[in-house]
Amino acid sequence: MSPALTDDRLRIRPADADDAPELARLIDIAGGGVYEFLLDGLMPGMTAAEMLVPGLAGRSGSLSHRQSGVAELDGQVVGVAHGYPTDWIRTEDYSGLPPDRVAHMAEFSETLDWGSYFLSALAVDPDLRRQGIAGRLLGWFYERARTGGFDRVTLHVWADNEAARRLYAGEGFEEIGRAGIPWHPRLPHQGGSILMRRYL
Repeated sequence: MSPALTDDRLRIRPADADDAPELARLIDIAGGGVYEFLLDGLMPGMTAAEMLVPGLAGRSGSLSHRQSGVAELDGQVVGVAHGYPTDWIRTEDYSGLPPDRVAHMAEFSETLDWGSYFLSALAVDPDLRRQGIAGRLLGWFYERARTGGFDRVTLHVWADNEAARRLYAGEGFEEIGRAGIPWHPRLPHQGGSILMRRYL
């Protein structure tokens, strides 16, 4: 962590409902286009991030702010780690999404490590990256998983996101699977998504 980001300036804390707009912005960044792909045009005049806000402000479900930790620098939210038990994905309701978009992402939901704790989003503001904030958020996330009785955490990362793959490898994550998510004009990634796991 940069000497400028001392503990009196940077703190990691559980998110609250008032953080929902910032959580949505950061989770949208972390998705690498997946939320735009799934949600585009469903609510005319609203961005994907804006559509995420009500769920993040809510108190229940996998999207709730209660599943997030935030990095706060000088009182501003600058990073997020969001996740939940992987098994919750089994009961997700995708009925409000266009079936062709859900089908396009199907291998994601089929390439999981059931029984693990799933990191669905990790993001830090672009101008504050490479200063140790992501590592601090991951530390918070590992402790949350341990406290919940989990022995491992998993995540999906786009195969072409080299910086994120290096970060996770440096944290001890190993590749355990691949989801062959095809390239799409609104989801411009090559190589699909990689499932990674780290034991706690």
